[in-house]
Amino acid sequence: MFAALSKYLDSELPARNCRQLEQHLRGCKRCVEYLETLKKTIRACRLYQAQSAFEKATEPLIREEDMRLSTLIREF
Repeated sequence: MFAALSKYLDSELPARNCRQLEQHLRGCKRCVEYLETLKKTIRACRLYQAQSAFEKATEPLIREEDMRLSTLIREF
C-alpha cells in the first residue's frame, strides 16, 4: 500500500488503481495520515534542494564580494 501511495503522488499509478486507492483512502485514516506525511516530506526535500542550489549558485558571488570589500577596507 505504501508504494502505491508514493506512485499516486508521483502520478505514476494507472487510473484504475488511482480510483481504487482513492476509495480506500476514504475509509482509512491511517493511510490518509501517511499520505499527508509523505506530501510534507516531499515538499521539505524539494525546498532543501532549491535552497542548496541557490547557495551553490550564489557562493562564488558572495566570495567575490567579500574579496572586493576586503580590498576596499585595506585601501581605506
